[in-house]
Amino acid sequence: MTYREFYKAMHPFVVFSYEDARGVFGSVDRRRLHEWAKKSYVTPLIKGHFIFSEFLGNEGVELLISNKIYESSYISTEFVMSEYSLIPEAVYTITAVSTRKTNHFSTAAGEYSYRRIKRELFTGYDMKKITLHLAGKQTERQIRIASLEKAFFDFIYFGKQQLSGDQIADYRFDNEMLDAMDKDRLYGYVQQAGRKSLESTLTNIFKHHDVF
Repeated sequence: MTYREFYKAMHPFVVFSYEDARGVFGSVDRRRLHEWAKKSYVTPLIKGHFIFSEFLGNEGVELLISNKIYESSYISTEFVMSEYSLIPEAVYTITAVSTRKTNHFSTAAGEYSYRRIKRELFTGYDMKKITLHLAGKQTERQIRIASLEKAFFDFIYFGKQQLSGDQIADYRFDNEMLDAMDKDRLYGYVQQAGRKSLESTLTNIFKHHDVF
């Protein structure tokens, strides 16, 4: 198999696993992938996962990578909170949630962290269309990403302690975004979790910001 043949069949994946390649070609010599990596045609991300090197740095591709290298997962917590301007800081590590074990990967395309959540709480995410500018044209892909309410819930769920007073102030949550959240949806996740401390923390945050 030539690289041209491989590229023609596989480049729509953008990010691909060894198993993806086997699914397309039936069998793939792993040595070929390593040869192409040495030539910088493809870039290894984590074991068994690659990206075509020309796609590195394209806006939005990091979201696709997050979903792909640790399936199934959805992007959540601080990354989504920052995207919605609920917190003022830019977040450079993409944080995601999975039913698999907690993990962290340092890759050629950035840092990716995954937090384990129980299966019944693996919900509250959307399939969002993103537009990538790849190979000289626009290409649409879908990613799994939490709603603001679920990202905020996940953030509190994974917190090591209840937040109150100065701790809440330190996060500088945006009042307008807190007010805009669907409270019924948010407290619904709290009920699913069955942890009173989560409800207490949420109530403290809303009271601190005069949001009811």
